[in-house]
Amino acid sequence: MTQPPPPSALRLWFLYWLKDHGALRALWTNFHKLDDEVWRQNHPSPARLAQLKAMGAASILTLRGATSAPSQLEARACADLGLEFRALEMRAVILPRKESLLGLLDAIREMPKPMVIHCKSGSDRTGLAATIYLHVFKGVPLEEARKQLGLRFIHNPFGRAGIVNNLLDAYATAHATTGIGFEEWVRDHYDQVGLMS
Repeated sequence: MTQPPPPSALRLWFLYWLKDHGALRALWTNFHKLDDEVWRQNHPSPARLAQLKAMGAASILTLRGATSAPSQLEARACADLGLEFRALEMRAVILPRKESLLGLLDAIREMPKPMVIHCKSGSDRTGLAATIYLHVFKGVPLEEARKQLGLRFIHNPFGRAGIVNNLLDAYATAHATTGIGFEEWVRDHYDQVGLMS
């Protein structure tokens, strides 16, 4: 059985700008620098990727997976611009799989800096990634790092995306009790299904 051809550039543009609300994100980027190495924002358009490259960005990490039309458009634009591109799949209203969290840590370690991390709106998945980055790689206390999941970044902790707090609360309890680090906790103790029930 043959695979269908990849979507045309025109179709990718249509899906990004209209169906995926790219036109709205062109007006507001939710862009913030965590430090000189890691920046966060919502899903960038090809034009925004060119701006990020001009600002010095070296790599882009999407938390939306690799198969959606917006991610395919982004991968093509990154290749054209010479930006390293990596895709991890996380969902805003479901806790990430263990493999996704470990992949996030690997990506932050391995990707050239400055790197830009994003999801669709730059609030929930990106906020979790920013929290993890600041806590694990910069030694920021977890409670301080969790401010990356705030209303300032358009994260609603009381909506369905607030489920990420279950993950961070469980880790905070384990860390306070045993001093365990985040990566070890994810690898050996994280229970995605249990924390969603």
